[in-house]
Amino acid sequence: MVALQINALFKKTAPVPAKKTAPAKKPVPAKKPSPFVKKTAPAPAKKTAPVKKTAPVKTVKKAAPAPKKTVPMKTVVRKAAPVRKAAPVRKAGKASGVNQAGSDKSKWYGPNRRLYLPAGLLDINTDVPSYMNGTLAGDYGFDPLQLGKDGKIAQYRIAEVQHARWAMLAVPGVVIPEALGVPGGNWTETGKVFLDGEAGRPEILGNPYLFTAIEVALLAGVEGYRSGKLEAPAGFAPIYGKFEGKDFKGLDPINPGGPLDFLNVASTPEDLAILKVKEIKNGRLAMIAMLGVFVQGATTGGEGPATNWAKHVADPFAYNFVTISAIDRTPVL
Repeated sequence: MVALQINALFKKTAPVPAKKTAPAKKPVPAKKPSPFVKKTAPAPAKKTAPVKKTAPVKTVKKAAPAPKKTVPMKTVVRKAAPVRKAAPVRKAGKASGVNQAGSDKSKWYGPNRRLYLPAGLLDINTDVPSYMNGTLAGDYGFDPLQLGKDGKIAQYRIAEVQHARWAMLAVPGVVIPEALGVPGGNWTETGKVFLDGEAGRPEILGNPYLFTAIEVALLAGVEGYRSGKLEAPAGFAPIYGKFEGKDFKGLDPINPGGPLDFLNVASTPEDLAILKVKEIKNGRLAMIAMLGVFVQGATTGGEGPATNWAKHVADPFAYNFVTISAIDRTPVL
């Protein structure tokens, strides 16, 4: 009986051994949940990822001050702006001769222009007529006879420019033919030579009436075209090329430009303003020169300016204004 009980005890305890518990090791697959844990483990990382996204926002805020630092760079550029003041280089362009205006124009136009007497001797407000306000080329404030007081100063300027141009043509036309020895070159004998037929074509030049009629017709045509009463004919100008009469409509009758400025010397209004001053100054000098030719011819008995100049250069002390105008006095006892 005791042996049976002992055997029973051994049998009861036999299952107790870890043999049956060994299968418990099979739950080792419980390690499989670990992948889930690993899968869930990254989940918190994803939650923290947005934190990283917000971090750049902070850096952007820090980067924002950076443009503020670049603002001083703009102020530096403004300091460099004085370089623009160096633009007076343009003044050098004006001095090049292409553009002759700029500061030079103020010498001839406006209230600060040059007057016919030095500064300090004239008061522009009291000594210079109000109608001479510096708008016309060559306005020196000189009108002692008050000719422009009637309000026709613009018409007088047209007449002055026309006479100035005729005088500038007349001076070389008087001096050059006489110096070259052309028949009738002496202006005091030109008419006589033409009338005598010594210059050729006596049937025309020898007839004073026909010659006068031709001259009047030609000048009438010129004046008609200038005044605009007649439409100028088509023509051709060097460099400019062909032009039509309508090309002159609306242009200044005294300084039309266009086809007549085929060299384009007055390409800008400033250049034209300065050229007007030069023209009227040379024209006035030419008118005075022609007056001198007339007086000298009458004083020397009809001699021309070329002859007068040659005699004076040959013997300056024996042939001059004093010796010519001196009265021959015979001493009386």
